[in-house]
Amino acid sequence: MKRRWVAAAAVLLVGASSPPASPSAPTFDVRLAPSSRGWLGAWLLIGPYRSATYGQKPPPPGVDPLAAPPEGADEATLRPLLGTSWGAARWTLASSAEGPIDVRAALHATESDILAYAAGTLHLAEAGRIYLLVGADDGLRVSVDGKPVLSRDEPRPERDDDDVVPLDLPAGDHPVVLKLHQRDGAWSFHARVLDGELRPPRGSYLWLPGTTVDDARDLASRMSWVSVDRGASGDGYHPALTVRFPEGAPLGLPLDVNARLVQAPLARATAALDPAAFQTSFEVSAGKVPVDERGVGELKTDLPALDVADIKDVSWTFEVRVSGRVVRTPFFPRRFVEKTLAHAERTLEPLAPASSTPPSWLRSGSLESLELARSRIESFASHADGDLEAQAAEAKDLDLALASIDAKTDPYATRTGLMRRAYRSPVDGELAEFGLYVPPSYRRGDGKRYPLIVVLHGLNGRPMAMIRYFFGGDDPKRENEWEDRHPLDPMPNLEAFVVAPSGHGNTMYRDLGEDDVMRVIAWAESAYPIDQDRVTITGPSMGGIGSAGVPLHHPDVFAAAAPLCGYQSYFVRRDVLGRPIRPWEKVLAEEKSNVEWATNGERLPLWIVHGTLDQPEANSGVLIKRYEELKYSIVHDHPELGHNVWQTTYEGLKGADWLLQFRRDRHPSRIHFRTVRLRDGDDAWLHVDELAAPDAWAEVDARVRSRTRIDVEVKGAGAFHLDRDDRLVDRHRELTVMVNGTRVVFAADDPLSLHAEGDGWKAGPAHHEGLYKHGNVTGPIRDAFHEPLLFVYGAADPSVARANEEVARAWAQIRYGVTVRYPIMSDAEFFAANQPLANDRSLFLVGNARSNRVVRELEAGLPIRIDGESVLVGSERFTGRELGAAFVRPNPKRPDRYLVVVEGVDAPGTWRSLSLPDLLPDFIVYDVSVAPARGQVLLGAGMARAAGFFQNDWSLPATIADPLARQARALPPSEHDATPYLP
Repeated sequence: MKRRWVAAAAVLLVGASSPPASPSAPTFDVRLAPSSRGWLGAWLLIGPYRSATYGQKPPPPGVDPLAAPPEGADEATLRPLLGTSWGAARWTLASSAEGPIDVRAALHATESDILAYAAGTLHLAEAGRIYLLVGADDGLRVSVDGKPVLSRDEPRPERDDDDVVPLDLPAGDHPVVLKLHQRDGAWSFHARVLDGELRPPRGSYLWLPGTTVDDARDLASRMSWVSVDRGASGDGYHPALTVRFPEGAPLGLPLDVNARLVQAPLARATAALDPAAFQTSFEVSAGKVPVDERGVGELKTDLPALDVADIKDVSWTFEVRVSGRVVRTPFFPRRFVEKTLAHAERTLEPLAPASSTPPSWLRSGSLESLELARSRIESFASHADGDLEAQAAEAKDLDLALASIDAKTDPYATRTGLMRRAYRSPVDGELAEFGLYVPPSYRRGDGKRYPLIVVLHGLNGRPMAMIRYFFGGDDPKRENEWEDRHPLDPMPNLEAFVVAPSGHGNTMYRDLGEDDVMRVIAWAESAYPIDQDRVTITGPSMGGIGSAGVPLHHPDVFAAAAPLCGYQSYFVRRDVLGRPIRPWEKVLAEEKSNVEWATNGERLPLWIVHGTLDQPEANSGVLIKRYEELKYSIVHDHPELGHNVWQTTYEGLKGADWLLQFRRDRHPSRIHFRTVRLRDGDDAWLHVDELAAPDAWAEVDARVRSRTRIDVEVKGAGAFHLDRDDRLVDRHRELTVMVNGTRVVFAADDPLSLHAEGDGWKAGPAHHEGLYKHGNVTGPIRDAFHEPLLFVYGAADPSVARANEEVARAWAQIRYGVTVRYPIMSDAEFFAANQPLANDRSLFLVGNARSNRVVRELEAGLPIRIDGESVLVGSERFTGRELGAAFVRPNPKRPDRYLVVVEGVDAPGTWRSLSLPDLLPDFIVYDVSVAPARGQVLLGAGMARAAGFFQNDWSLPATIADPLARQARALPPSEHDATPYLP
């Protein structure tokens, strides 16, 4: 053991010509087996050190902190060995139980522009292709066997798998050193290792010199992850235990798991008490966490079933022992939960849509709302929710509703007040929650019509909490989740319906989030007597974005809007302002900027509130300024407050009172309208059907001059049509439409369709041979998230199957906090399930034709494809490292549905698609040079190999090159080129 350790110490040297004298051999060296996904969550760590640019702002030109040694240190003497010193710091052991290692916390670092080193020796039992994947804040330099293989330094947050290093290595020990440069802010890193089949290499581990058996035991204890699902149901509790090591675990230690259930409050259970003081329901040996040649797996096992009659309505504690660690988690079994869930099973199962058609007396959304209520109670009771008061209230509410069903009456038909409702979203087939307030005066069938106010929650918000905010009940001392479960009591009386959509979580009310808002409005108008001329909208923060954007996209739906402390222009954002911007990025940033849609607000009065301490005020100020330039109706207030202006704005129902003043003009004689997306192409009697170019805004000024004449000025549109509004024109007489000075006459029965032809306009819709951008299939790539999607990843090639699946799941998540569950399957599962290529859902395909059979079936009709180690765009060929492409098209087998393809020439190329920025055109070819754009709005310092919008006929444009590629800030040099590192 001693002789082997000395040899390893020698190869860990960075730049040293001979090993140091051997210290006393440790009694045990930690050998960290990777997790099932290859994560290595324990490393030797040393630092912090001031970098060569410390305190120099801006840093001097030509000085690279990753190339230069830290202040007062000689990298030639760097010897990773736990407990030994190097300069003013000592090697320590840093680890994570799940996710990145927090370097700042581990080293107690308080400064910025500093360095640290993470080290370990990667042992490989077999020679072959290895991928080292690392995510790190800011700068990263990777050395293997004493040789640098990657260097990159730019401001960036830690994102898993940001850097993929391919290595061809022989069997044996390979020292790995990660040099970490923190510029400012957070500081963490996350690393994993995979083989050529993207699994943990057979027989691999990370060796940490100088560690002891006590270190191993400590890591085994700290790195375990334990979860107990109580399994609440109508016949008791069926607990299930899961134990895993998400970041790996030390080899050589037994990973035994024992569990017991004791009757004791959690606070008492944490104390060192005599075991005899605890009443024990059960105590079992749950088995061992499996460890094999591919790393550490997970243990899943059922625990003894429990009946409330046996364990009584008292608090219990699950105790799970893993490698010396005791994890205690509370358990609150309650008879009311069991009885309510049993009632729900008896009543709802016969009504399930899969087994029968709901009875005619059950209204739209009622069954879905009951299913949501049941799933919430199951979830709370199964996952240690301690808010028993809220649980009991929801259980009582569900019991009453189920009793109505038993009596064959709809539980919501005549109910008033606040309630949690749901519908089944066509996006993913899951329940979409929303909050609903029904005014106490509502009586079904009395003929009275009511206003509808739509209230949109902020980031990480919840629908029922948002209604509480709107009624003036936000409690700053309470968390949003508590407010969501504890309504105001009593609720203030408001003579209006109020709905609070979930918007699929943190979507910014764009794409699927915007569609959720419009579906909830449509549901309310179909279920209740809503006055469609008195629909208004408001919301704070993210809700301030949505409550401006949604009505400006749908100007004929809303009577007024009150967006509070929102963000109304991308061009004010710090991650956009002053940065290089490509032509396609400019138009996409405009599309997402509400101020660019302000033209549509002529009939939409606004009340904007933005605190003077909420900087920059221009986030709202740009929309205020534009409305004032257009001389549209706007009121704006600027209290001396920070971001939270909703408490003062909504208290005493002030927000509601302002909104209820307004009524929509259902028959406008003049329409000013602007759009860049055909799905948002409608305003009253005007409908834009085609854009003149894929990156052009259509702008229309249409005015009814008389009952037989309409004048229209058009720019940027290729086709449009008009409705005959009986209040404005005579549908029984000939109608003249003057378009840009051209006179077009329509007979009384002719549809009022017009299209551009040459330099003028002609009657009738435009006709095109083959594909053409129209309707809801126009691109760009992220426009597909408006549609129901089916994700299909390629598994035909084992060497990339796991990469394809991980990338598909990452794209399907969209971003943090988005609540959507798109169906995801492999290509083999797609065909086994007899899914048609002409699918009802839009298809999102990950993997190239070699790995994804669905891509292979459709590729003949696509202009972009992988050809060997190249990407072909039309006849133009691209090569490079971490090369891939992403594009959107109509499905060749179903042109009214999208087809999105994300494919790489290899696994790193597919992974690199996760570095693509938010603003994506119809197609983009990328390689490793796109890396700086990861998590960004713009490409910025990243570069595309090719990108742009397809033409209106879906052909490639004449120019596809990135126009700013040469102007973009050059990446720091990378020392590994297109070929893998060969020692």
